[in-house]
Amino acid sequence: MSETHTDVQASGWSSINPPESWPLDVDRPLWALVGAEFRSFWKMPMEVPVIVVINIGLCLGVWFLISPSAVTRYTAIVFLPVALAAWAFADVPSTNLFGNHPDYALQYLNDPHKLRRMITVKNIALWILVTPVCVLTSLGLAPGYDRPVVSAAITVAILVLPFAYLGLAACMAPLLPFHPMDWQQRLRRKDTWVRYALALGIAYFALTMPAAWLALGPFWLIQHFFGVEQDHLLLAALLMTPWVLILWRLLLRLSTWITSKRKEWLIDFLEHPERG
Repeated sequence: MSETHTDVQASGWSSINPPESWPLDVDRPLWALVGAEFRSFWKMPMEVPVIVVINIGLCLGVWFLISPSAVTRYTAIVFLPVALAAWAFADVPSTNLFGNHPDYALQYLNDPHKLRRMITVKNIALWILVTPVCVLTSLGLAPGYDRPVVSAAITVAILVLPFAYLGLAACMAPLLPFHPMDWQQRLRRKDTWVRYALALGIAYFALTMPAAWLALGPFWLIQHFFGVEQDHLLLAALLMTPWVLILWRLLLRLSTWITSKRKEWLIDFLEHPERG
């Protein structure tokens, strides 16, 4: 372990979030790393699953508040899983990729490849936590909708759309990190409300629509040149898959580039958990 890692442990961070919850060796097989990250979600206080459930609840509440008839109108409710897939990710777990494990992030600041791998693992684990629920919801609604091709297009979109958001959210990781901290201690800090309001505002509102517009690029092109037909929607959804995955990888490179520009500030911040 480096001197930086030792300093962080000595300052008390490890008592809040044990180092064993994240594997240091990012050269291990990808799925072993994803499994370790996914298992860490279920360690108390299980912040990530709790936040995801809250966001899904908020999305359902807003959806039915705006359109109460959506409960019985399949032409509207069939698109609900897409909203769930977009909104469930829109929170600090998607953007705070360095603050949750600051000692490990410090190890990778000088190695863009390992830093991208760390972000990749966190993104995939979060995708696994959220996406299957949305896909199952979409499949459950499909039998009541008389357009199976559209239902298939929606399901494909649910699988790939989150990666556009996760890529944009990763760019926030070096800009607005948060250390793990007891809420009573955090609420005593004068800057908590401003920083959290900024973090949540960006995650909820500033990233969701740009991510959707970027991800739906193939759809806008097909709509413009060929019109909106069932087969065209499925074709657009299939074309979205390689497009969004390429976009995701490019955005992760942008995230590591931003990190390199803010490296000195990040080292200072990540070494001091008391900064909240």
